[in-house]
Amino acid sequence: MSTRVRNALAAVLLSIGLLFFVQLRSKPAVSVIPGLAGPTTRTLVPPPVAPHVEDYGGGGATRLGVLVTDVDSDWIGLVRSLRARGIPANFTRDPAEALRHRAVLAYPLISGKVLSGDQIRALAAFVHRGGGLMTFDLAGGGLEPLFGIRGEVPGRARSAIRWAGNSRREAASTPLNAQGMEAKLGSQGLAVSTAMVSARFDDGAPALTCRAAVGRACILGVDVGSYANRAFNLRAEPLAGGYVNGEAGGLDRLVDAVRDFYVASKPNAFLIGTAPAPYSGSLIVTHDLDAGKALTDALALSEALRRRKVDATFFMQTKYVRNWNDDVFFRADTLPQLRRLRAMGMEVGSHSVSHARAFNQFELGDGTEAYPDYRPFVSSQTTARGGTVLGELRVSKHLLDATTGQQTIAFRPGHLRNPEVLPQALAATGYRYTSDLTAQNALTNYPFQLAYGRHGPSLVPVWEFPVTIEDEAAPPFAARLGASIALVERIASHGGVATLLVHPDHGPKRDAELALIDRLRGRYWIGGLSRFGEWWRARDLSAIDYDGTHVTARGPLPIHSVTVFLPRSGKTLTIR
Repeated sequence: MSTRVRNALAAVLLSIGLLFFVQLRSKPAVSVIPGLAGPTTRTLVPPPVAPHVEDYGGGGATRLGVLVTDVDSDWIGLVRSLRARGIPANFTRDPAEALRHRAVLAYPLISGKVLSGDQIRALAAFVHRGGGLMTFDLAGGGLEPLFGIRGEVPGRARSAIRWAGNSRREAASTPLNAQGMEAKLGSQGLAVSTAMVSARFDDGAPALTCRAAVGRACILGVDVGSYANRAFNLRAEPLAGGYVNGEAGGLDRLVDAVRDFYVASKPNAFLIGTAPAPYSGSLIVTHDLDAGKALTDALALSEALRRRKVDATFFMQTKYVRNWNDDVFFRADTLPQLRRLRAMGMEVGSHSVSHARAFNQFELGDGTEAYPDYRPFVSSQTTARGGTVLGELRVSKHLLDATTGQQTIAFRPGHLRNPEVLPQALAATGYRYTSDLTAQNALTNYPFQLAYGRHGPSLVPVWEFPVTIEDEAAPPFAARLGASIALVERIASHGGVATLLVHPDHGPKRDAELALIDRLRGRYWIGGLSRFGEWWRARDLSAIDYDGTHVTARGPLPIHSVTVFLPRSGKTLTIR
């Protein structure tokens, strides 16, 4: 056989081999664990339930009274942001009920179109008797002299608020509008007569003013409820100024203004702590296990964490289909490692089945998806087929529950992809906590409750814990250890919550995580997501009150280790 013929034959055989290899790799090889199947029951996603203002009322008179003057407004955004920040509030549509409080926020506006003349006069008399009154829009009613302004100049082109005399350098301004916004945020520039100015818009117009008239009358020219809903629902991402590894103070500084008004207007004002007592801030430690040797790496890290008496969350991808991403690693022979991780006191959360970048394009699904027949296939970096949102949630949860004996209640999608149906799908499949976006994109350093479909007023019983620090952006995590420690310290200094995300696949990453924990341990609360989440959820759902002498708490869940701050006196009380 000639050399030319041999070379031609070799080329043909090589082509056939390559073709066979490509075909093999394109077929979803599946690892089926004997005796494991399910879930067998169907998941049904209920429709949204519209909330009522009265659902968030009924507390003591020492709270902030929120008079909702327009039920079609974004008042639920105010509920979400005040609860996250520990500002106790009673929401009501009844002016008489609101006026039994010493500090009242009329939301979103005061106007003759939403309040009667008698009601507007009652608000004025309330201030003249020493009460505090705040609103975001004084759109009529004749109260301009009471607030010390001549009128308002509405606009949608203002891009920021600049805060005067602010000691928090990172939050010296709050972004309002930027290129790429889904819709422009409106604002009210204030034409001042006798009021004091505490903040200005970027065009120079006053943004926050207060006037003393025995009591105090303040206007903040931005709807905080609307801003909060946009931030929490990922509709203000262009305002972030960055994706991750930075402080997210846009929404938080706006809520600070409401908090400061409440504290200044009420001698016995109280604030609910945002970290388990006795700590002032928190670090949630999480990891993503989405590679072949991730479990081995996780066990090595867990040993070091356990020696430090620190628990953490490990989000495990239940990958049983070989595809473009990687080979299978949720197999019968890897289950002992997974159980060992759980036995070491670590939480195992779900990191989905497919870890697909296309997850945010998946259909909801019919709720019957089950292992091993559910076989999502990732075909490229941006494409996948056969996957559904419910399939990723219910199948991964079932596999983790069945193989570890736990109840999986925490979820993080691959690449932080978050389809709009995710909140209600999480609730329907039994999850309570998720970490599927970054703090900078959500414009807040605090956890918050999710809304159905990431829009509208209906809330679901699932709480978001945004990622603050991660390990993959440049420069390498180990090289920015000092910056990460400083970031956690800044966030914790005002009660914020920092969530750390590390892939424990390299020694330098693990070493940097342990060094960070060593620097912060004993100063702040440190631990896994669901342990912190259970504390946060109980605190969020409890009705906590202070009558000037005693603190009381009631709610659907046991509540403990909550600090109640009395900012006017500097004292603290603890719910034990």
